[in-house]
Amino acid sequence: MPSTKKPKQTYFKELFLEGRYKDFNDFYDENKLIIYKSIIEIFLEFKKTKKNTLSLNLSAKIKGMNWDTEFTFKRDETIVLKRDVLPYFEDIEDYESCAEIINLYKDLTFKKESIII
Repeated sequence: MPSTKKPKQTYFKELFLEGRYKDFNDFYDENKLIIYKSIIEIFLEFKKTKKNTLSLNLSAKIKGMNWDTEFTFKRDETIVLKRDVLPYFEDIEDYESCAEIINLYKDLTFKKESIII
């Protein structure tokens, strides 16, 4: 009889965030920097790998409940960098990270377009 056990998922990056969080918004506000830096790491990895998807697993305890979610990013979803990640770093005036994000976006977008041609 075949096993019904799901194979263990391999993630590119896993975050286990501990703290006393009142709710999801409290958790998100407190950990936004590390989450967004992890997303940048994922897109940096796309420059080095041939994989088309990479996953980030995020685990925390919020209001006493274990919370676990997986974010899967695709190589061609570079809009996430400009739409979601860049504005955060602009708001905190981390212009070094802004430049890194813009350059990463251009690198990945240019490579994507050159492959299509």
